[in-house]
Amino acid sequence: MIKILIVDDSPTARAVLSHLLEQDPEIQVMGFATDGRQAVEMAVRLKPDLITMDVEMPDMNGLEATRLIMAKRPTPIVIVTGHAHTSKLDVAFEAMKAGAMEVIPKPIDFGAGENDTWEEDLLAKIKTLAGIQPQTIADLGLRNAE
Repeated sequence: MIKILIVDDSPTARAVLSHLLEQDPEIQVMGFATDGRQAVEMAVRLKPDLITMDVEMPDMNGLEATRLIMAKRPTPIVIVTGHAHTSKLDVAFEAMKAGAMEVIPKPIDFGAGENDTWEEDLLAKIKTLAGIQPQTIADLGLRNAE
């Protein structure tokens, strides 16, 4: 069972992601955070297998939360953001630099139920990345910093 923490300040985005992920019998959504500070605290306490993370949130954005999570409890993080449409390379570069494993843009009609390819892609990436052990992530971060 893959345990997921969903981090997004939008109630709609949290509901859509939760519904999508819980359709898969191998995935369990174990919690929701609405800002970056809450995400860091929940990542340390709940120890999810993977985190989906929005970028723009109040209090602390997703990139800063990703940096802190990678320092405190390395966990595979998939950035799921609406910002990837407008400045895809900048967001992707900053997210990867912070420690995220993948950046996936939210569809323009997110939640409309007509995004089968996007949904399949997200599920496939989550299943692949959830298998990466935290120690491996920490080792990769150390190598990239050198």
